[in-house]
Amino acid sequence: MIKNNIENLIENKIRIPQNKKFCAIIGSNPSKGARSPLLWNRTFKQMKKEIRMIPIDCKREKLVFLLKALQENDNFIGGAIAAPYKEKVAEWLNNRITKSSKKIGAVNCIFRDRSKFLIGTNTDGEGAIKSIKKKFGSIKNKKVLLMGTGGTAKAITAYLFFEIGKGGSITIAGRKYKKLKFCKLYPKTKVILWKNIPKFVNDFNMIINCTTLGWDKKILKSPISKKLLSNMPKSIKIFDVIYDPSPTIFLKNSIKEGFDVLNGLDMNMQQAVIAFAKVNNMTNKLDIIKKYMNNKK
Repeated sequence: MIKNNIENLIENKIRIPQNKKFCAIIGSNPSKGARSPLLWNRTFKQMKKEIRMIPIDCKREKLVFLLKALQENDNFIGGAIAAPYKEKVAEWLNNRITKSSKKIGAVNCIFRDRSKFLIGTNTDGEGAIKSIKKKFGSIKNKKVLLMGTGGTAKAITAYLFFEIGKGGSITIAGRKYKKLKFCKLYPKTKVILWKNIPKFVNDFNMIINCTTLGWDKKILKSPISKKLLSNMPKSIKIFDVIYDPSPTIFLKNSIKEGFDVLNGLDMNMQQAVIAFAKVNNMTNKLDIIKKYMNNKK
């Protein structure tokens, strides 16, 4: 009954595993390119675990019903939350989210606690910082422009705030001031409206795109125009959290102009390792999980 109920709430009509433990990545359309099922299932196979992750496409109006059905399904052990539901899932979980996620206001991972209730956490921020430092080195004392106000932007801001140190600064760009209210949680963090980005863009050492511009239905859009890029200092590091397509229009134009760039592929890997460990109670085996996720055999 529960299985059928879940399948009625899914847009991509994927089959729910019967009598077996399973994970899921939940979003508007993860079936159309999300890497998590590939990475997680590759790892499960090498660990000889009869568990698999499935992509679940769900409409916003059905999301709460889906979450309730998954909570009641004993075979569901957790998984990933994709765009654009990271904040909505955190809201549904209410107090059943980790301390760090409460400040972020968004989750990208859900797992069972000891009482078998679903708990939410956020691995986006940690994954992003690891990826940035791996590519560009230390970001201490850097001046960063972060474009976007959604769940990913909030998660990265939370970790970035501590990484840049007292000599650094974060400026968040959004289309409306009410969307930028979360910045008050981080002292000295500045805000600007989207339309004012061209006025200040040359003041930064790094630019991070946390919007969906360049992805899905907005695949032909870029958060910064070609003209503006051509007039920017080439010393600015550019990071786009989107990994599909690779590169995005934004990164493609940035590469042509000679910028040092990074896409979201490694961030996705880093956060996937942490999330897999949370869901499968293997937080002491991060290196092994990463090894398996990277093993394409």
